Amino acid sequence: MNNLEFLTTEHYDVFKQLAQRLHNPGDVKKEYFSALYVIAGNERVRNLLLPYMDLEQGKISTATIIDDNTFEKQDFILVKLVIHLYNNKEWVLPTELISLPQDDYQLAMQAITLCRDEQFDDVTIPK
Repeated sequence: MNNLEFLTTEHYDVFKQLAQRLHNPGDVKKEYFSALYVIAGNERVRNLLLPYMDLEQGKISTATIIDDNTFEKQDFILVKLVIHLYNNKEWVLPTELISLPQDDYQLAMQAITLCRDEQFDDVTIPK
């Protein structure tokens, strides 16, 4: 993960904190780490999604997230992106991504790039 770029130091710290909770990072698919990258980078989305996450096992229960919550538009787009990155159960349109504020847009594009470029194939969780 040496090429992994974070938006801020706080983004990196939150990602590291959440990733360190994994019991066995080698058993977790890169899709989880791409989704975790988005979750770590947006506090509102993180607060919405943490109740649906098993951080020790690296799993996200996506089945009822959208039905259980009310979202602001930009949060809804990022939540759909997290679900899409994690298990392809939601779709995010390019026009939705383009409409995001700059920080969230950067977050989304980096997460997509990380998943596509398979940056998480050899994951090492920093100590």
